Amino acid sequence: MYKQECYKIFMKKSIYFVLAIIVLLLVYVNSLPLDMTMKEELFEELEETWGRPVTEEKVSLAKETMHASDAGAVSNNTFESRATDYVQFLVVSTSMQKEEQSERIRMREGHLVEFANGTYEYREALKERDMLMELGETHGFYLIRSWRGMFELIEPVTSVLLLSALIFIGITPVFAEEYSKRTTDLILATKHGKRKLVSAKIMAVITYIVTVFLSLQLVNSILKIWKFGGAAGWDAPIQGISSGLDSFSFISYDGSQYSFEIWQFFLIILGLQLLACLAVGILVLLLSFLTKNTMLAFFISGVVMAVPVLLQQLGVTRGILGYVANFSYTELMQVSSMFTYFKAYNVFGIPLLYPTLVFTVFAILSGVLVFLIYQLFRKRQVSS
Repeated sequence: MYKQECYKIFMKKSIYFVLAIIVLLLVYVNSLPLDMTMKEELFEELEETWGRPVTEEKVSLAKETMHASDAGAVSNNTFESRATDYVQFLVVSTSMQKEEQSERIRMREGHLVEFANGTYEYREALKERDMLMELGETHGFYLIRSWRGMFELIEPVTSVLLLSALIFIGITPVFAEEYSKRTTDLILATKHGKRKLVSAKIMAVITYIVTVFLSLQLVNSILKIWKFGGAAGWDAPIQGISSGLDSFSFISYDGSQYSFEIWQFFLIILGLQLLACLAVGILVLLLSFLTKNTMLAFFISGVVMAVPVLLQQLGVTRGILGYVANFSYTELMQVSSMFTYFKAYNVFGIPLLYPTLVFTVFAILSGVLVFLIYQLFRKRQVSS
């Protein structure tokens, strides 16, 4: 039964049509020219001089050289000079981010004096201060262009919507087609057909989502490694990922309080977004069962994903609507943006980090939805 359910999902031509469009978009984006890909040997030499955490000596030397370049004392017409200018600009910028981190620590230490011990405000300030202290020396120049490109498939809203479309196309017909073809009655008439059918459909949905998700991530990773000449910087801190002058992405972790190396963070983010996709898949599966109509289930699923984006675009982020935007399936799938800055919620007086809370909420919700699918299908009667 499981193989049959997988076959019914994977045989849909529309899936491969949309998948092909997304892959072509990835190929096109990665073919766009950049002034500096940072895969040239020159950047490896620059990293030896300017790379890794910033120091006062590096910052002072970078400022002196930049001033000389601005004054015309140093030529900036060659590729080497332009690349050096860019790296020095990054060094100076990261030194400012390092100072912002220190200032944030000082501010939080002031809050520890201001707030009473044992209050939520005190615990929140203590948690963020400790996370910032744990970071240590992280800000600096790192050759991590391919890694930043890999994260670009996870974070943007457009990528989330495209991935959601693939989920909708594959899953909305799962129950709806059974009713339209009137094959459900044959299964309902059997002794154990109800539970086995639901289990088979859930397993097929999981298989489909995992296959599509990992396929897209693999294609994107290969394209980024090819474009930027390898996967250098895998052991750099995530604070090295910042939106540079030559980047199409706005993703930036230079102000993040989370202490991860890039390869660790990438695996964590992949795992969490896969779980988010599975949560969306369970919701769509329930809608397919309730509506008994593929188009209606697709439309409702699209509204669920689009409304939070619309609220954010309109600037409606306060009160109940703010919670709707923050605790939505769309935000759940934009998992990488959860780690760009410190955000905690008061849960019984304990500051619970936003990523932990939102995934806990949706894990419970998904469990409830799976239970509902089993219960509602068990009570479904054979039509006359």
